Amino acid sequence: MGKRKRDRQQGVAVQKDLGSSQNPSDRFVSLMGGAPAASGVRVSDSAAMRVSAVYSCVRVIAEDGAKLKPQVWREKPDGSREPATDHPLHAILRRPNRHMTPVSLLLALFSAWGFRGNSIAVILRDRFGNETGLWPVHPGSVTIYEAMDGRLFYAISRRTTLENAMLRNVPLMVPDYDVFHVRGMTFDGIVGLSPLAQLRESIGIAIAGEELSAKLMANGAQPSGVLKHPKVLTKDVADRLSASWNGRHGGPGNAGKTVVLEEGMEFDQLGMTSVDAQFLEQRKLTIEEIARGFRVPLHMIGMLDRMTNNNVEALTRSYYDQTLMPMLEAFEAEFERAFNLPDGVYVEFDVRRLLRADFKTRQEGNRTMFQSGALMPNEWRIDEGYNPSPAGNVFARPLNTAYVDQQGAVVSITPPGGKSPTEPGAAPNPEEPK
Repeated sequence: MGKRKRDRQQGVAVQKDLGSSQNPSDRFVSLMGGAPAASGVRVSDSAAMRVSAVYSCVRVIAEDGAKLKPQVWREKPDGSREPATDHPLHAILRRPNRHMTPVSLLLALFSAWGFRGNSIAVILRDRFGNETGLWPVHPGSVTIYEAMDGRLFYAISRRTTLENAMLRNVPLMVPDYDVFHVRGMTFDGIVGLSPLAQLRESIGIAIAGEELSAKLMANGAQPSGVLKHPKVLTKDVADRLSASWNGRHGGPGNAGKTVVLEEGMEFDQLGMTSVDAQFLEQRKLTIEEIARGFRVPLHMIGMLDRMTNNNVEALTRSYYDQTLMPMLEAFEAEFERAFNLPDGVYVEFDVRRLLRADFKTRQEGNRTMFQSGALMPNEWRIDEGYNPSPAGNVFARPLNTAYVDQQGAVVSITPPGGKSPTEPGAAPNPEEPK
């Protein structure tokens, strides 16, 4: 059955991929070798990822997201929660498919989200329709169709033999309930805006700057000087002299070689001009523009100019709050939608690794919580990676405080051992010396 005929049967009306001549899609741009920027260079996926600032920003976002462990939780009637280990999504997040670990899956999903603004994976099912896994697909191989009734269908081009094998039971037109799709910034709620497209001019300037730097390096890092001859040279002689000089002394491999001048020739070395200085400043500005577009602080991609300990800490915290947290919340919401989680069951990334302070600050905070009765010793030990203690499931209470109910009446709280933690014979206080 032809694709057009099949689309008509499914009522497909709008294709969210090819775009138009005024606003071509990313896939069409990639097929054409990348869209030309005003700088004159074509900006494709591969060319953009060769720009160190782009690669670093995408890598930072993807690796920071992938090191956070997602967990399926179930709320209990008393307001507490417990891991929902019996839910199929729990097993999928531990083993998404037979070829990928959880980290490799998250790296693929977060990389696509950071670079293309769309993170897409197919939900794998068994013959009974139960969810069994997730398989990430490249956003550039996906075409989204909108049906007359508002349903979305994803046409996925199989790029490799492995992908074709993993998706052998998946139809060519995948309905949206079988697709995990996290969108970045979007205007229509169907396709996320691609950072590559939005930052095309800045990335194009970066590519052009690197090409210019490479050409200058091939000529000895910069136009290093001028050869002066006491006689007037013909064009042929001047061309041969220039070619001979470039062959002997051009390029980084010939740097430092001894120069022999004949027939009264002189070499006048040229210093850095104001144009050279502006070129270096332009390269720094381009890196800042790219980092701004990805919302990644400069120190996280290796630019430490004007950085101090105080502003690095503040910038890192801002990166967590304004870049990573919105992304994680978008993924958590999509897990709930794609896997149709019931009320009271949700997915949450463990962000404690991001928010962990240095050892001294962390212990001071835990000590304050323990002394105020908000943290048990075993909770403290487990958080630091130690095994729980048999006597560690108790709360501390200062001697000069008492427990009161909502009406203000003093209440007596006795732990399972039968004695208050402040009474003789109770579990020892881990803060007190032995």
